[in-house]
Amino acid sequence: MITTLTLSPCLDKTVLLERLDPNGVNRAESSRTDAGGKGINVCLALASLGTKTRALYLRFDGCEPIDAALRSADAEIAAVKCRGPVRTNLKIFDRSDGKTLEINEQNPEVGETELAEVGKLCQTSARESDIMVLSGSVPKGVEVDIYKKLAFLAKQTNPEIKIVLDTSGALLRDGLEAAPFLIKPNRRELEECFGVTLESAAEAVTLCRETIRSFGVGNVIVSLGDEGAIAVGKNEAYIADAIKVSPKSAQGAGDAMVAGACLAASQGLSLEEMLKYGVCAAAGAIELEGTAFCSKKRFYELLNSDVKIRKI
Repeated sequence: MITTLTLSPCLDKTVLLERLDPNGVNRAESSRTDAGGKGINVCLALASLGTKTRALYLRFDGCEPIDAALRSADAEIAAVKCRGPVRTNLKIFDRSDGKTLEINEQNPEVGETELAEVGKLCQTSARESDIMVLSGSVPKGVEVDIYKKLAFLAKQTNPEIKIVLDTSGALLRDGLEAAPFLIKPNRRELEECFGVTLESAAEAVTLCRETIRSFGVGNVIVSLGDEGAIAVGKNEAYIADAIKVSPKSAQGAGDAMVAGACLAASQGLSLEEMLKYGVCAAAGAIELEGTAFCSKKRFYELLNSDVKIRKI
């Protein structure tokens, strides 16, 4: 079982434009609203690949579309009810350059009672899970060490559980102290975490190796956008070229990459295969509008294509 935690769920509204004019009137070609939040996305991506999942999340008012999406995906649900409206994020996809403008809201403040319940559910889920994914931002009132605390709780309950951390800023910095099995920042998040500027993939590999040595992190996968992705372990490192597809939306691609890597890890596959699974799942998401994830059939088509990965 793979459990995902989402402390800041959302509804993602995606607007598709032929070309964004920041100084004029923009008329949408289409729009859609999807269940969102990084952990929810990972759960739905895994479900689309045929994997049994559990979604642990804070359920704010208006989360019914999220509940429905998870039920439709046959995911198990473990939710903690919270007061206040769930956030809505606006994503504007510009077809002319393939870029997405994101305007993200913040969820209402969450109290100690709700967070204590989350901790209990993490412990319960850890007993039944091989992998636990802690990802995304957090609402007001949540301390930056929350993922570190929850990771330690899960490990106390199940010392063999693999913790996957996908977040940014102080949440990522603090979470490193829990020595997760895998972290998956993008280049900007990695730079922000350590206050550096990375000029090349080689520099990113060096920083990842230092992170593994300093914090006991098991593996690091860094998404590099059009340049592909790198995967670094204690004794090996790989780089994968981006798979060429026709992009319709970039959102959810990072979460799909996490899902692919988790699927490989759940099967006991190598770091190279984790990277391969990750880039294929991400490519499958990029092909779809909005926050959507490719089918199992499409995933394996990509997996069996000429995925270029080399050791570095």
